[in-house]
Amino acid sequence: MRGILFQEVKSIIVKDDLPKPKIKKDEVLVRVKKCGICGSDIESYLTGALMLTGITLGHEFAGEIVEVGEAVKKWQVGDRVTANPNLPCNKCYWCKRNLENMCKNIGGLGLTVNGALAEYISVKQDRLYRLTDDISFEEGASVEPVAVSVFAVQASGFKIGENAAVLGAGTVGLYTIQVLNASGASDVFVIEPVEPQAKRALEVGATQIFEPKNWSKINKLTKKIGPDHVFDCAGVPQTYMDSLKLVRTGGTITVVGIHAEPFEMKGFHQLALKNITMKGTYCYTQDSFKTALGLLEKKKIDIKPVITKRITLDEVPEAFEILTKPNNTEVKIMVEP
Repeated sequence: MRGILFQEVKSIIVKDDLPKPKIKKDEVLVRVKKCGICGSDIESYLTGALMLTGITLGHEFAGEIVEVGEAVKKWQVGDRVTANPNLPCNKCYWCKRNLENMCKNIGGLGLTVNGALAEYISVKQDRLYRLTDDISFEEGASVEPVAVSVFAVQASGFKIGENAAVLGAGTVGLYTIQVLNASGASDVFVIEPVEPQAKRALEVGATQIFEPKNWSKINKLTKKIGPDHVFDCAGVPQTYMDSLKLVRTGGTITVVGIHAEPFEMKGFHQLALKNITMKGTYCYTQDSFKTALGLLEKKKIDIKPVITKRITLDEVPEAFEILTKPNNTEVKIMVEP
């Protein structure tokens, strides 16, 4: 079969002779219909982190079951599915507390085992989710990134009627805006320097957009109090520091974006002086994944402004290079194997 193989840092190739997966008795074989390219795929491509060499990439996907293992129940050939790509141990302290995203032994489709940027993928039956007929394969492949935003909003303690500022309008930022609106936000202000992304933020329901240099104007729109919540979906040094200045006294900052390199944190004393709650969120749980699927089923999430390009497997290596460029304006690239 054909697929995208991660060879080493900054090296992926299209392979025409990958072995078709052989399923175990508790697995199904899925013909991949759509697979998104994730920011973590690009980070791994650039650094070698997270991803093992010699595996097929891709973890945001949807497809159709073409074969079922002998021990599989409730699933049959022809079922339309997506899957939670995380592979927790189900035994550790965190797994037993429904926090599989914190599992210290966790693996993942497209990260530690072969993924979905290929014609076929094998998936354990307990990771599958059924797609109703009114959900497209592209929506099915979008459940995973929506789940990241769902988990962040759930973890923040956000309440109906509160307002929020979202820093960064990439994939996670655009979905966070929509999850906040679905959760009853009174206003969602967005800080985004890139014009195409700013326009997409308005399309998906942002109240108003601001360039980073003008973020202080949000203070006036909140009666000089500041937003109740700040969701940092950019995760760069400047947004960390701006969040502390922007959020209201007693407010909550939820850090969703990740910055790997060390940096000097200026103004950190405001965390104490303003009685701010600052928390980080990583990935999602099974509950968050189910909620994300439900939001897509009810058409509370619009994926159209988020998906900016559709490509074939042959175009994936070039797409990875494009997505590494600082001036790149693509958001979500969707692949059809």
